[in-house]
Amino acid sequence: MNKRPQKDQNTQVTPPAEAVSVAAPLKSLWLGTCARYTVLCLILLVTSAIASDSLAVTYVDTVRFFLLLPLGLCLTLAAWVRRSDKLSAGAKVGLHALATLGGFYLFGYLPYQIRTKPTGMQILIILLLAVILYAAVMGVFAAVTAGKRRKKVDDTPYESQFRKE
Repeated sequence: MNKRPQKDQNTQVTPPAEAVSVAAPLKSLWLGTCARYTVLCLILLVTSAIASDSLAVTYVDTVRFFLLLPLGLCLTLAAWVRRSDKLSAGAKVGLHALATLGGFYLFGYLPYQIRTKPTGMQILIILLLAVILYAAVMGVFAAVTAGKRRKKVDDTPYESQFRKE
């Protein structure tokens, strides 16, 4: 009679840290980048159609479409930074602004700047407008987030921590 202890079939075995798949974060990164790329392409097409003088189909440079993909990647990484639980609030804001505005400059404005050779004042104005637009959008986002957080706190019932059970 061999009496071995039987294994409990309901217990789950967690894989070691080395065996955790990196496919899920890469899939999330890819899907976020593609979604932002699609939105950026639509914005580019709509703004070029509005800016054109004729009713004919407007031509958008192919290089601009290719540069929207790394811009979408920068925006996805910026969103990851904003949702991170491991960073302080100041680091989140700084890294998010750096990734967003840096991506805009590197992949949105720098190719245009190389092609058209604007003056220093034009570059400064464009960058200032980008910072103002970023601050306005993030200000609205912060106000909505704070309102949701306040409502969530107000809706939770008060539980005394000093009450004896």
